[in-house]
Amino acid sequence: MTTYQATDTLTEDDLITLSRVFPTPSRPQLVIVKNLLNDRKASYRTYENGVVSFNIDALIKEVSFRGSPRTASRVSELVSLGVSLQALAKTPLSIPMAGKDPITIRL
Repeated sequence: MTTYQATDTLTEDDLITLSRVFPTPSRPQLVIVKNLLNDRKASYRTYENGVVSFNIDALIKEVSFRGSPRTASRVSELVSLGVSLQALAKTPLSIPMAGKDPITIRL
């Protein structure tokens, strides 16, 4: 289990990392990942006392099933790079699907 504060937010470095790990052609997969992370009924996600926990192995398995094995690898990379999955789940993002624009926080 990997735990995060429910109030975690993405940093500018996290956005750069997201843009690098999910280059433009793979950005639709990031939308799938965000939806999976937001699934409050999922067995791989638990919430208690202001802390959100993710069973990374179960999450990776679900991402691989719903997305692709490459997307699951990207999620593993995000975890290893220290990006908060809870912050990714709750932050509204502007995810450009074409061009070279980086991922940003939607205002």
